[in-house]
Amino acid sequence: MFADELKEIVGVNGIQGPDTVAGLDPGWHQENLDAGLVVLPVSADQVARVVAYCNRKDVSLVPHGGRTGLSGGGVSAPGAIVLQTTRMNRVLSIDPLAGTVIVEAGIVLEALEAEVAKHNLSVGIDLGARGTATIGGMVSTNAGGIEAFRNGMTRHHVLGLEVVLPDGQILDDLKTVTKANEGYDIKQLFIGAEGTLGVVTKVSLSLVPKEGRTATALVSCSGVDQAVRTFRHFRNHCDGTLLSAELMWPDYSRVTAAELGHEPVLAFETDQQALFLILEVADKKGDGRVFLENLLSECADENVIRNAIIAKSDREKESIWQIREEPRICENRFPHGFWFDISVPLGELKNYTDKLFEDITRIQPELKTLVFGHLGDGNLHITVTSGKVISELEDPIRRAVYQNLNALAGSFSAEHGIGMDKRESLARYTSPEKLKIMRNIKNILDPKGIMNPGKVLAITDEP
Repeated sequence: MFADELKEIVGVNGIQGPDTVAGLDPGWHQENLDAGLVVLPVSADQVARVVAYCNRKDVSLVPHGGRTGLSGGGVSAPGAIVLQTTRMNRVLSIDPLAGTVIVEAGIVLEALEAEVAKHNLSVGIDLGARGTATIGGMVSTNAGGIEAFRNGMTRHHVLGLEVVLPDGQILDDLKTVTKANEGYDIKQLFIGAEGTLGVVTKVSLSLVPKEGRTATALVSCSGVDQAVRTFRHFRNHCDGTLLSAELMWPDYSRVTAAELGHEPVLAFETDQQALFLILEVADKKGDGRVFLENLLSECADENVIRNAIIAKSDREKESIWQIREEPRICENRFPHGFWFDISVPLGELKNYTDKLFEDITRIQPELKTLVFGHLGDGNLHITVTSGKVISELEDPIRRAVYQNLNALAGSFSAEHGIGMDKRESLARYTSPEKLKIMRNIKNILDPKGIMNPGKVLAITDEP
């Protein structure tokens, strides 16, 4: 019934029924496409009409972008409708002088990066899922990524939004200026809301200058403090720009390298307990290589790094980055684990991780703790696993990972959002006052509770 009525809004090509949906990639969560019905509008007007239809019929609506989310924010159920934005993928305008762009929500990050690069500009956000993640999805999850320590998260790039509200009205707040103090900054409500307050249809972004040629090194450090000192040495130096600083603990890096057949990449370091740090730099004088070599030499003289190799080709650079950007390979090797996405102040990083490894070993000596992350902002991705089902250990493992994060002024959810997977943690580790405000906002904007129900807030918190 829904499909026939929705065809009148989006056309025959804008509907995917159960037979087609069954052949689609659901993404990280197999339940993402359980609704069995996907609507693909091509304009904000069509989105508004679809949302208004769902509002009238009291039908749940689950927005999808590239289905790269990791926290269950795109999970759907039979009887719901998935609204996918990927046919809304145009660059509407680029202002090279102002360094701004307006795009439709369904454009993929990699495609947008290619367009703005023609004007020597960059989006200033980079993710491992760059070839699939949509800008609307990144706004809705407030995506972070590799460059967040220097450019900020997605929120810091958004100048304006167009959003379809749960009643089908269109909120037009597509500013293209940085300064616009016009009362409450309403657009911020929708950034990181994971589609629970409306559907993002257009986005205005500030851009950053595109870096020129870069140089990449893989560095080994004997401990976390040495890695942090190396990061700070590069970050504070005025002769070049540190573009990336990705830290990998030994179990994660060596298991992943072995599964990829990249053991030779790590062969320069024989200490099996050494940590690995990927550094990528640029400078204004050349390709960044001289800057990289000079600072690595300084770090070696100060004994904050053990060894280092510099990529001599794009192929070598790709091999280094593959170890960092293929966490699924490691998790396939050791399945049934519990994964976490936290952030810790850099000054507390060593104490936190030392205690984490001790506490996990105390829970069960056979457990593996696989850790990698964005060093510059203290964002760690942690998987605790034994390669078999350990559901009875979930609570003690979760407590070990989350302990003292609030006291440290860190976060239990750094960049992947809440979705369904972290609702309980949100309720447990967020102040009652903040939760009350969130519930009130949800109830005001979506009184029927049709927008992505059960995500962020538990269904009992919604109308």
